[in-house]
Amino acid sequence: MEILENKNKVDCLLANIRRKGHKVALIPTMGSIHKGHLSLIEKSKNLDLFSMVTIFVNPTQFNDLDDYKQYPRNKEKDIELLKKINCDLLFFPSTQNLYPNGIKISKTIFDYRDILCDKFRPGHFDGVTTVVKSLFDLIKPDCAFFGEKDFQQIKLIQKIVEKNKLPILIYPCNSVRMSNGMSFSSRYKNFSSSQEQIFDIVAKKIMNSILDLKKKIDVTILENLKKELEKFYIKKIDYLEFRNEINLLPTIENKNARLFVAFYIDEIRVIDNFILY
Repeated sequence: MEILENKNKVDCLLANIRRKGHKVALIPTMGSIHKGHLSLIEKSKNLDLFSMVTIFVNPTQFNDLDDYKQYPRNKEKDIELLKKINCDLLFFPSTQNLYPNGIKISKTIFDYRDILCDKFRPGHFDGVTTVVKSLFDLIKPDCAFFGEKDFQQIKLIQKIVEKNKLPILIYPCNSVRMSNGMSFSSRYKNFSSSQEQIFDIVAKKIMNSILDLKKKIDVTILENLKKELEKFYIKKIDYLEFRNEINLLPTIENKNARLFVAFYIDEIRVIDNFILY
């Protein structure tokens, strides 16, 4: 695995890869690599693509400076995990690479807004779309892989490609789930032992509800789930909603439906979504 921090060296390496007829796949991350990230690399390698991971903790997508500072970082462990899976290239872009005109964001995508995470984290997706577009411009990949845990994010990224007519194929990939049924997330590495216990209890409540919801969407089940979560120390729930995965509109039909959830265990935000068909 090549490990680079110099943009010019990355350009030279990718030019050589393309001359050999290989396509370049981008897997953008903020580090703190887990099984979800590794599954994206595996999918890329299974398609015989040159698999390039980037690690950059993007400051513009954090609403809270403390949240940014506390985001888990472990460069040595990340390198170890990526070497084991035979990632082809690990690139650490600089802030200057991604924000050559200074750290600022702009709202360019207007679809799928004012709902779900965008409603509760103002400016978050402007930071995400700004840095992803910058990565696309910087690397010019043939395709890019993203996990479906951040489902709304994928929809916006697909719009980036569509709006800018970029020749990039986006691969949405199924979430890799923990033994309790929840998707892996870097943030969970900050859980204390007591928070992990709460997380597992809450996960069980959610999984039980999903079994019933897959039979038929029922608002009462959602209301009861909310009450159950509040019983187990979940003091802040951003949303528990049924939405159509195609257009992200509210739905009460199982066809194309997902349950979208976002809540806090103390200061740690948990988001996930679950297929209901």
